[in-house]
Amino acid sequence: MTRAERRPLYLLCICLVCIGIGQSMLFSILPPAARQIGISPFQVSTIFAASASIWVFVSPWWGRRSDVRGRRPIILTGLLGYALSMTLIASTIEVGIRSLLSPVAVYPLLIASRSVFALVGSGTGPASQAYVADRTSRADRVAAVALVSAAMGMGETVGPGIGAVLAAIDLLAPIYFAAGLAVVSGLTIWRYLPEDGPPISTPAERPPKLRIGDRRVLPFLVVSIALQAVRATTVIVFAFYLQDTLQLGAQQTVQYSSIGFVVLAVSGLFAQLVVVQRYRPSAQWMLRTGVVLMLAAFVLFVSGHAYGLYLAALSCLGIGIGLVRPGSAAAASLAVSPKEQGSVAGMLSGFAVIGNVVGPMLGTTLYEHATNGPFYMHGAITAAVLVLVFASRRVRAVRA
Repeated sequence: MTRAERRPLYLLCICLVCIGIGQSMLFSILPPAARQIGISPFQVSTIFAASASIWVFVSPWWGRRSDVRGRRPIILTGLLGYALSMTLIASTIEVGIRSLLSPVAVYPLLIASRSVFALVGSGTGPASQAYVADRTSRADRVAAVALVSAAMGMGETVGPGIGAVLAAIDLLAPIYFAAGLAVVSGLTIWRYLPEDGPPISTPAERPPKLRIGDRRVLPFLVVSIALQAVRATTVIVFAFYLQDTLQLGAQQTVQYSSIGFVVLAVSGLFAQLVVVQRYRPSAQWMLRTGVVLMLAAFVLFVSGHAYGLYLAALSCLGIGIGLVRPGSAAAASLAVSPKEQGSVAGMLSGFAVIGNVVGPMLGTTLYEHATNGPFYMHGAITAAVLVLVFASRRVRAVRA
């Protein structure tokens, strides 16, 4: 790709960083704020679960809308919806902290505020990925998709640091900041991001609806769901696992787990920004190598109780996820026609959330019976995915 062709992609990625920043800050602020209001940890988990459940159904719809209406309007709509959701969440928390409403009233308002992100904001991801597919050749597709994925990861990495600085001013300042940043990003997209083609105005021009069981993309849906399941569960149980296996106090657990999460994030960014951008591997290589590294991570987790071993496991897991996530997205993109790019991106985004909901439920239940239970479950899931990516004819058929 020429420098002029890369410029819109870099602009898009810079604007997408704001979502990752806001997400990571919200995960840090909402739990203590909810406790101050009088909302239980279980209720906090249901706030995110309700939004995720809506996301599964709405994200594919937005992806298909981008095939019809164009990419830029859907990206902008999603960013503004995200900004509205964050503003509503911050305002609702403030009402609860000031005791203007009871916790019984604040709780459903928080669910509704977060659900705005799923209803409207879920369009940004699939439309962005489809935009990248529109403007890249098949040979450049994998690296470009990895760049978009890395933008979100970069935001999630720097978000906690920004949030810590802003929280010193006010507890809700980081959330309002994320909302404002999303508005600025949306206006930048509208003003400077070029759109390739006009919206489709007649039904005859519209592409056929992509079905869930479409054999071209089914293996990549399975990979995406499994990937999100093992990642989400690992993130949730890791601090508990450290505290129980290494016999740590509360303060040590926070310190050790924070280092672990940084290792996980940086490893993923290394895979996407260094390995993929420099060596331009094929989607098949990324899927197969990434799944092998993920399996190695879970073997390391159950091999012994040592902090260094856990960090090595997180490093393998981060690099593996950093390869599998864009590899799966790019392979699915290459498997369908140019008119179906939004649909396939929305489907991957929506169904991946299933893993975020189901994985932690199963993993935390297993953890109550055995500390290594979630990692044995992850090993079994990853081994099954490994067989899939080597045996599937659909994976072998994808060519750049």
